[in-house]
Amino acid sequence: MREQRNNSEKEYKYQKQIDELKVLGCQMPTVFAPDNMSACRFAFSDDTHQNHIPQYMSNPKRMLQDIAKSKASMSLLALSCFDTPSKAETFYDNLKKAFKNISTSIGDALSEGTLTNDDGRKTMTANNGHFDFYEYAGCDLNSTFQITKQLTANEERKGI
Repeated sequence: MREQRNNSEKEYKYQKQIDELKVLGCQMPTVFAPDNMSACRFAFSDDTHQNHIPQYMSNPKRMLQDIAKSKASMSLLALSCFDTPSKAETFYDNLKKAFKNISTSIGDALSEGTLTNDDGRKTMTANNGHFDFYEYAGCDLNSTFQITKQLTANEERKGI
């Protein structure tokens, strides 16, 4: 059942899934306008991979499994972002130590761009620079974010 919205509120890109999780008791976090902030996130340098897809949308089975285990999270319908490239790189380096094949699951490059108030809403930024970004319907970060750095040592990207 879709909840009623104020006409001035924009709909999120994954509103249907957000509404489904709300029915199950999950709550949206407090979100804020990004106010044209610079942001970065992990991406795939290979053109065959889709970038800027939340975890639950790239792996819908995971959402169903988490719902069945009562472990569903709104956060997995958002894009994981960082406020600075250096904080993102530190986070990535720590992930590489813990997960051998991290580059095949979350990406092998750093992508940077600007988040506008028309793109969506963000959560508070944590001390490590991480925040979740909930895209509005019609937002396409693929058109505004650019890969700026290769994060894997054994691969080079031309033009970077």
